[in-house]
Amino acid sequence: MRIVDHHEPDGPDKILHIRSVGCDINIIVGTHDPNGIPFTTVEVLPHEPDEDGTNWWHLGTSSVVVMPESHVAPTPRGTQNGAERR
Repeated sequence: MRIVDHHEPDGPDKILHIRSVGCDINIIVGTHDPNGIPFTTVEVLPHEPDEDGTNWWHLGTSSVVVMPESHVAPTPRGTQNGAERR
């Protein structure tokens, strides 16, 4: 495993782009909602097609937003907007 620290929202590189087998992944830091609440976006972009002509697809959502728990309204059964609380 390679660990990359990517948490400088004011730096020149707000997007970390990762190329992998079957997909590219973007991690975008330093974004804010209209109220100024910070969030990070993670996008999984399947290759359609890849260099060998193979089309890849994903199960589930291709984009996830991560934000401070204090700004997410709780919902029944220990979930928040469909995501399990950890």
